[in-house]
Amino acid sequence: MVRPASPPGSSQVLSFRHLLTEAVQGFLKEEGLGDSGLADALSELIITLSRYREEGEPLFPMVFLGDDLGAMLSMLGGQEPLAIGTGLRTRETIERALKQCAPLGQGRWWALYLLLVPEGLAYGIFRSDPFPLLETPFERMSRGRDRSVHVVGLLQLAESVIELRGTGGLHRHIYLSGARVDAVPPTAVLDSLAQAATMDVAEPLRVMAGDFYRRVLFEVMQASHGALVAVLPQARGSSPLFVDGILLPEPLDLTAPIARYQEGAEGAVSAVSSLAQLLRGMMATDGITVLRSDGRILGYNVFIRHPETLARAALLVGGARRRTFDVLCASVGTELVAAFFRSQDGAIACRRA
Repeated sequence: MVRPASPPGSSQVLSFRHLLTEAVQGFLKEEGLGDSGLADALSELIITLSRYREEGEPLFPMVFLGDDLGAMLSMLGGQEPLAIGTGLRTRETIERALKQCAPLGQGRWWALYLLLVPEGLAYGIFRSDPFPLLETPFERMSRGRDRSVHVVGLLQLAESVIELRGTGGLHRHIYLSGARVDAVPPTAVLDSLAQAATMDVAEPLRVMAGDFYRRVLFEVMQASHGALVAVLPQARGSSPLFVDGILLPEPLDLTAPIARYQEGAEGAVSAVSSLAQLLRGMMATDGITVLRSDGRILGYNVFIRHPETLARAALLVGGARRRTFDVLCASVGTELVAAFFRSQDGAIACRRA
């Protein structure tokens, strides 16, 4: 039978959803969940998570799907599961689970679980430890090697970018926008900044200091505001670039509380957690947060003078934050060892010497 030609001028519907569903089905099969009948519903979850909002505010819940809650919690380091509801294995159930649980799963305190049960899906939340020196559930998944545990995790890395992760290092980055798929993943950009801010920290503290920055920065990136970071070389306290702002009389030494934590000293957990919260607050202010390559925090709310030619130029690319980043980049390798930029709409970049 020959399909009649479309009338001239008629519209055609183009959709990527079937391609996404096929890719998700293949991923579930690799993870041992291919017969769950959830590929279509999970595709809907990915699309929804990519720009998820409640009451206009963006939310970034961690979501995990599995068939054994006990094994899932053991792998992820989760505790105290709280059951919320059940339903059929449909888009509607997943949408309801997200609506009811996502507002509870902000930061690293709580995560959302979807559990395959005979009658369909059970869902709820479980507690995760937000301490910045401990692995996140996603990091625990990346080193898990027990393929008998079937768990799939989803997390929004940036607007319209979702990480789909399984056990044993299995993962995919899903871009639901016109972004170039060969662009550097947001996690790699944060890794680059964390390495620059700890390159002169002595071993064995360097790894833990880098993990601290990486995890705190990831939480900062989930906020709705933009951010700028400049990293100075070791032993520097300021730079001629800076014309205004708050430079601390004594730099905050990140490595000292980390060393006390390693020694099991009393109060060290509180000291590290408080420092993480302080850094989040600094990066929420206008201007530049200033770090140093030996792991120290030097200042925040810092501003630089733009070259006269740049100040007079038309806004060809981006706004003031982007232009400030361009100025910082010009000093990387001389005044700075790294510069970092995150726009309010989610664009992210790091320049290193």
